[in-house]
Amino acid sequence: MADKIGILLSGLLILAVYSYLFRDSRAYSYVEHIYVGFVAAQAIVLGWQNIRDGALRPLQKGQWTFLIPVALGLLMYARFWKRIGYLTRLPVAFMMGVAAGVTITGAIVAQFVTQVRATMLPLVNVNNVIIVVGTACTLSFFLFIPLGKHLGNGSGAGRFSPMNVMSNIGRATMMAAFGSSYGFIVMSRLSYLVARLQFLLGTWTQALTR
Repeated sequence: MADKIGILLSGLLILAVYSYLFRDSRAYSYVEHIYVGFVAAQAIVLGWQNIRDGALRPLQKGQWTFLIPVALGLLMYARFWKRIGYLTRLPVAFMMGVAAGVTITGAIVAQFVTQVRATMLPLVNVNNVIIVVGTACTLSFFLFIPLGKHLGNGSGAGRFSPMNVMSNIGRATMMAAFGSSYGFIVMSRLSYLVARLQFLLGTWTQALTR
């Protein structure tokens, strides 16, 4: 019985959200408020679980080093008092420093080293040729675009100079990449829509007729 009530309620909420496609109705506003309230409640519960598992339980076991993050977390509330509001800068500076260090380290490996390794491929098949040539031409588009524009403004051999040709290939490569990314996003959203329609026309209608 509880499963059936959950299925019926889910279908009604989905229909209320889809009512926004016709006009902004009260049903959509109610569901929007329910969603925001649910997310806020979930955030509170997760926050309490983090405090319990990351501070209270370790302190109960005698792990006193956890007093440092607890103290930094409590200092975040110092902003509510003008006299000690400046103490909030300590945890904020600590978080910014840690985040910057982790981000820079991960970015260098993920966005530079890994990309370089992925591009250094043997030219033994069409896919590798497309990846290597497309990457080189895209880089040339950004590095030498003033020169490419200068050579392309003229007539004759300037338009067909190697630099200008590479810039044009790089532009076409970027357009193909942007198009494929946009298509992937559209297809992923359509998959969500198809899943909801299958739920409404299948599970939900069967629960209504039972």
